[in-house]
Amino acid sequence: MRNEVLSQILNEKVLYSTSTTNTELLPKSIMEATLVVDCHCELGEGVLYDDIQNCILWTDIDGKQFHSLDLTDGSHRTKDLPKMLCSFAMLQQPPHPEEHGNDNGSNCGVYLCAWEDGFQLYDIENSQAWSEMSMGENPNPMNLPSRLNDGRVDPSGKRFICGGYNGDIDGCTMKVFKCEIITAETTTHGSGGTKKQQQQQQQQLRHDVLVDSITVTNSICFSPNGKTFYLADSPTKEIVRYNYDMVNGTFSTFFKEDDATSSSSSSSSRVVCKHDVGVPDGSCVDSQGNIWNAVWRGGDGPSMVKCINPVNGEVLCTVRMPDSTSQVTCCCFGGKDLDILFITTAKIGLENQGKEEPNAGGLYAVKVGVKGCLEKRFE
Repeated sequence: MRNEVLSQILNEKVLYSTSTTNTELLPKSIMEATLVVDCHCELGEGVLYDDIQNCILWTDIDGKQFHSLDLTDGSHRTKDLPKMLCSFAMLQQPPHPEEHGNDNGSNCGVYLCAWEDGFQLYDIENSQAWSEMSMGENPNPMNLPSRLNDGRVDPSGKRFICGGYNGDIDGCTMKVFKCEIITAETTTHGSGGTKKQQQQQQQQLRHDVLVDSITVTNSICFSPNGKTFYLADSPTKEIVRYNYDMVNGTFSTFFKEDDATSSSSSSSSRVVCKHDVGVPDGSCVDSQGNIWNAVWRGGDGPSMVKCINPVNGEVLCTVRMPDSTSQVTCCCFGGKDLDILFITTAKIGLENQGKEEPNAGGLYAVKVGVKGCLEKRFE
């Protein structure tokens, strides 16, 4: 079924910036998004662009559904899930289907899934697990309503960085983990009662702690050169940054390489920005290094996506919702030119508050005149 609204956005002509700096980057400082899929997600999140399939992918965490929007024909599909999918990653090279008892030859529906209770390779298309749950400490010892939350593949492609959400439980803190594939040796015993043993190498998922205390993990993204890691603990209203070591998958207190000769202490600030309205939810980074942050207002008026210059925290551009939608959750760049910003939203909790937001939970889009970055795939 053809989506006429989506077609108009895909074919829209915009003036692209030729700037190589963060200043005067965008053709308009205020833009308005358009509703492209009226899907009414309970909690739409984790939106990504699959450049191979030319599809937008996102999860409805509380609705336990996986969504895809085909940008070629405009079709929208959903798949039911066994539990809450909090975030996910596309794979660089999915395992061979025959190794997992899948004889239909398809592995394009396999993702690294951050479920409510841990990490797993899972074939969403065929509702089939492709790995055991990852090894490591229990990422959600309190069980629901706490769970895992925002996540993204790091610039090396070797790690999926993902943190928790405390479920609004007073005094409950969560952690941020890195999940990666490790090679472990296993021992197999000979058949027929023989004592012969063989050592075999087997790949397994394992997660380790990166941050040992956080309340609501959001805004995980990286600078285009991969050297800076951005993160938000949403209740603080701040997006912060760290230096990121791609070799070891660790990060440290942020500093600029020229700080030793700089007289400005503000240049090395850990805090990128602090919101005066709403709290930071999911983010992505464009090709110039600016942060595009979805602002969650939770029923307190129409929300937005802010484009933020990470050098000084200046808001370069604001993408407004065209209606009363207040719970903006995440965003990504998509389309073959990576110039369309797709935005997920949520309707969860609004009915109990007596709020009227008829399009809440829908997917929005706007062509912004600047290009994004391809999403890294998990290796």
